[in-house]
Amino acid sequence: MILMALVPIGLTTVPVMIYQVRSAMCRRRSSLVHYIWTYVMMIYIWLVFSVAGIGSVWDIFSRGGLIGMLQQADINLLPFQSEGIFTYCMNVIMFMPLGSLLPFIWKEYRELWKIVLAGAIFSLFIELAQLPTNRLADVDDLLMNTLGAVLGFAVWKLVGRYFFRKREGERTRSLGRFEAVIYLFLACACNFLLYDQTWFWNVLICYL
Repeated sequence: MILMALVPIGLTTVPVMIYQVRSAMCRRRSSLVHYIWTYVMMIYIWLVFSVAGIGSVWDIFSRGGLIGMLQQADINLLPFQSEGIFTYCMNVIMFMPLGSLLPFIWKEYRELWKIVLAGAIFSLFIELAQLPTNRLADVDDLLMNTLGAVLGFAVWKLVGRYFFRKREGERTRSLGRFEAVIYLFLACACNFLLYDQTWFWNVLICYL
């Protein structure tokens, strides 16, 4: 189980490391504090992937391709059809760190509309990536996840911007305007395109 967890962790963090090394080679460097917080962010992204249970492109192939997957897809486009308040609360809580960490690490994300956009796009990826696993892709999840990001941003506005200002200059010294976007894109792309649980287990069984 530990090995199984290490693979998606690597697919989430190693591309970020490669990007940072490449930036350093191009004489674009940040501070150690900023680098540490970017990895905190990426570990959080991995946890979201783990909890949400996203699939991969290999799962699409195993279900007869894109057409076969869509024929088996479980999709709900009607809002507020989920049963129980627990599901709503969990989706809100899961995305609150996203709304807090983005403005905490990157000054570029200190506007509400950017948080809404980031939360909605990241949540949409999660919902679409769940289709190959036959899990329900639910518009309620999309709405609650986005709301969670907004509430996380509100927490940062109320607390974080006033009580966590120590070393802010070092923490927010980014490698460019689109650094956060690049990290999120790399994490999503690498996990969706490169991680195949079935292949991983087959290889592990063969060598054990």
